[in-house]
Amino acid sequence: MKLLQRSSLYQLALAVPIVIVGTAIGYWLVSAVVKEEVDEQLTFRSKRIAQDLRNGKEDFTTGASSEMMLVVPGVSAGTMFMDSVMPEPEDDGELMPWRIGRFPAEYADGTPCTITVGRSLLETEDLVMGIAASMTVLLLLVVLANLLLNRWLSRKLWKPFHHALATLERFRMDAPSAGALPASDVDEFNAMNRTLDTMMMKMRADFTTQKRFTEQAAHELQTPLAVMQGKLDQLIQSPNMGEQEAGTIDGLFQARERMGRTVTHMLLLARIGNRQFAPERIDWSALFRDQHAALEDLITERGINFTMHEEEACRVRLHPLLAELIVANLLRNAVQHNIPSGSIEVAIHASSFTIRNTGPELPVDPTTLFDRFAKGDPSSASTGLGLSIVKEIADGNGLLVSYTISHGTHTIAVRNG
Repeated sequence: MKLLQRSSLYQLALAVPIVIVGTAIGYWLVSAVVKEEVDEQLTFRSKRIAQDLRNGKEDFTTGASSEMMLVVPGVSAGTMFMDSVMPEPEDDGELMPWRIGRFPAEYADGTPCTITVGRSLLETEDLVMGIAASMTVLLLLVVLANLLLNRWLSRKLWKPFHHALATLERFRMDAPSAGALPASDVDEFNAMNRTLDTMMMKMRADFTTQKRFTEQAAHELQTPLAVMQGKLDQLIQSPNMGEQEAGTIDGLFQARERMGRTVTHMLLLARIGNRQFAPERIDWSALFRDQHAALEDLITERGINFTMHEEEACRVRLHPLLAELIVANLLRNAVQHNIPSGSIEVAIHASSFTIRNTGPELPVDPTTLFDRFAKGDPSSASTGLGLSIVKEIADGNGLLVSYTISHGTHTIAVRNG
């Protein structure tokens, strides 16, 4: 949820109880004022009746249907007001609200009596409801206007932030600079823009330096390796070389090959980390068939049973070179670390592909094999970089890679993140 939407929800959550409580308080206040006014009118009316009683008048009637006057003998406990309901003859006996007041008084001869006066609150109730409804509408309009104003202000105030965010989303270390972020009249956004400009400049500089180092290292390291290979070729062709010397040279050959593979993999990891590859749509089944063909002699020699099935075309996107590296490393790992007469099963799904192979139990956590130079068997001639290359490619392209072992079956899955 966006920040603006979340802040609007908080404001709305606060506004709803305010409107409800404000309406209730307004209704209570208006009702109290109206009742006080009616009580004053009833009191004034009772005083007029008491005056007429002292003057000897005994008949008190009114032709108004909304008023009531009654004088009965008897002692009253004192002035008292109450709410009541009485049927309305004109509305088929429907009960209507009334306000009743009772007041102590005396006849002309001094005999105590009680004056009861009442007034219908129907019109008053309509007035109170109208005022309450008006207050509710007014509160709702104020709340709505406040929400719209805050939303407009937030969009205007946060515009520099959204501009900076869009610039960061478009930022590429290998792309030319898009210029500094524009200045804002908000100090916090200016400080943020300065920090982001400095950070992006430093990232571009670091990327350029690392890329130049990678290119130079690729050139400089290949030269001494080629010279070493030439010298070893000359030594092994010497007619005076004995068996002991041949064994030593063979060890040097293997060390040179391992060094060459390590250099190649390290340079490749540097390129992957620099994000120098754009993703494309890949025909994964064809890629697995090609890599299987490349390893077919080794698979046949070890008696490994290879199967592959594709449920539907896999939509995992990668640069073709990276896709080939992942498949080659995973299949080579499945062959090298398999058991004689074992099996390899490749399953291709819409959003993932899985390689399962038989193999020995590992003395280490399989997830640690994604670390650079990590090996399940320390005596292995492997560089320990194959799975780390797979992990580096996956992390750099938003993919998830997992490694699990269950009952002698090793499973590596690559899926969309």
